[in-house]
Amino acid sequence: MSVLAAAEFSPRAASRFWWRNLTVGRKTLVVTLVPRFLEGIAYLAVMGLGLGAYVSTLNGVDYVRFIAPGIAGATVMFGAVLETTYNAFVRIHVRRVYEAAVTTPLSVQDVVVGEYLWATTRAMAYGTIFLVVMAIFGLIASPLAWLCLPVMLIGALVFAVFGMLYTAFVTNIESFNIFFTAVLTPMFLFGGVFFPFDRLPEWAQAIAWCLPLANLVEVLRALTLGHTSTATGLHLLVLIAMAAMMFPIPLIKMSHTLRR
Repeated sequence: MSVLAAAEFSPRAASRFWWRNLTVGRKTLVVTLVPRFLEGIAYLAVMGLGLGAYVSTLNGVDYVRFIAPGIAGATVMFGAVLETTYNAFVRIHVRRVYEAAVTTPLSVQDVVVGEYLWATTRAMAYGTIFLVVMAIFGLIASPLAWLCLPVMLIGALVFAVFGMLYTAFVTNIESFNIFFTAVLTPMFLFGGVFFPFDRLPEWAQAIAWCLPLANLVEVLRALTLGHTSTATGLHLLVLIAMAAMMFPIPLIKMSHTLRR
């Protein structure tokens, strides 16, 4: 099978697997939404009220308003990644959902893209709720904030694919401890959520801007504060490029894995 053939999928068929996950997942959607929502609120309260007592403004912006879009971006990241790591691993290796799905007219590629769509849906639910909370608490300074929704959609897809990229190559669920500890946690801490990069050494800034979370946070912050510029569009293009580059890899890898 050629590389191009291994990455082919049907949008209509992928939407069927998305619907399957939605049908199963909606029974526990509220239960799974609440912890992520409360976690975001907790970070906002602890960092905003705690650290905010010592740092009232940052780059001329109220500190709570500065970190709120960053936490929104992190909420999207964790929402998407959790779905395409632990949950997807269980569907692949424990419940054998993928094996059952490919006995129907769905292909492996359809199933993986359906997984992308479902993880993106979950992450968008987290991000949208958090954006509403930001509006309620007066943490949005510009009507451009509504553009955060399509931006979150792109960011959610990036992290859905990112999580699936790792899942496609692991065979032990314990491997996700490494992924979360060595990749996601540092990205959360150094992804521009709590402080800007302009005071970091140049080498550190270069690494930081390669992080998908940093680019997502920068766009969300610019939109909620109304400080958009050419750089905002460039960060969005970086996210789109990341999604495009990673998108086919899990399709190809899972196609080979499930055909062994």
